[in-house]
Amino acid sequence: MERQYRHYYLLLGRNIAYYRKKAYLTQEGLAIRANISRAYISQIEAKNVDKVPSLDVLFRICEILQIQPHQLFLEPK
Repeated sequence: MERQYRHYYLLLGRNIAYYRKKAYLTQEGLAIRANISRAYISQIEAKNVDKVPSLDVLFRICEILQIQPHQLFLEPK
């Protein structure tokens, strides 16, 4: 991960967690629906940003959460 993009990766993880909780899904529930591991979701959402999801995974997550991909990059109000 490039240091200059760290802010966006943190924002992405934070917003996935926000929309996941808003949809009343656990990490396990989202992982099952997205066909990925719960550990992978946890790493995406983690503040230390271990994992950056592929576009395929990102689009699947957005479909499950019923949001548009750009919403994951919006700053919270």
